Amino acid sequence: MSGDSLYVEDLRQLAADAADVARRHCGSCQNMHLLWPYLRLTRATDGCSGADLIQAALKRLVAEGGRRILIAGAADTGVLAVVAQAVAPENAIVVLDRCETPLELCRRFARHWSLSIDTRRVDLLDFAAESEFDVALAHSLLQFIAPEHRVDVLSRLRRSLRPNGRLIITFRRSARIEGSLLPEYRESYPKNLLERLDDMNIVLPEPRAVFLRRVEAYSEERALREGAHRDRADVEQLIKAAGFLIESITAIESTISTPFKKFADKLSKQRFLAVAKPA
Repeated sequence: MSGDSLYVEDLRQLAADAADVARRHCGSCQNMHLLWPYLRLTRATDGCSGADLIQAALKRLVAEGGRRILIAGAADTGVLAVVAQAVAPENAIVVLDRCETPLELCRRFARHWSLSIDTRRVDLLDFAAESEFDVALAHSLLQFIAPEHRVDVLSRLRRSLRPNGRLIITFRRSARIEGSLLPEYRESYPKNLLERLDDMNIVLPEPRAVFLRRVEAYSEERALREGAHRDRADVEQLIKAAGFLIESITAIESTISTPFKKFADKLSKQRFLAVAKPA
């Protein structure tokens, strides 16, 4: 995206801000929310993968009359930036998360760009909106939801939509990190991340040894989420079980940097974007 575009993130500043906010607001999610901008800076993650596809879908739905957009879960300001770049300022954007950290970061981003948003601190397991939104965007959400609650959460998103509303959801399929891959992952993930940060002259938010321990702990958390869906059809079944009709599914091209992509390829990792409507 052009540096002259509106709603562009300053990822270095975001990383510093997230470190400060996460220490004050996070509980068990602190590693995730503190590290996420650093993972995006180094492209250790796809971050807001499928941004172009999301924006194309949003523009189409807004042109068809969609006005209220729900962001169902936000690690930081990335998804909000993608949405803001795609829709007119008069569209209503609501950012929902169970943690105050991403909500505070989104409010700061909105103030910087004079963007009007609403933030709601709500666990999706308790989300109870009825026919309120035209679009619900769930970016890489499902792996953070316990398997027994995934259909329920998607059903709650369906009920939050108006009759002609749409769900936009990105998800990934991959093998699990297990067997001989586990020691390789435990060694390479922290090493590659610290090397990338050094190469980019990124200032760490805490002493290096402390930051390394944090990355190691986060990598263990992440390993447990990997392989949440072994096959694309698994997610298709979840979406349908929640009362949606799938309109389209599109593969998303990976943007992660080489050291991390080499390992991701061993897991046969693929990302997809689906658009679905209430049945």
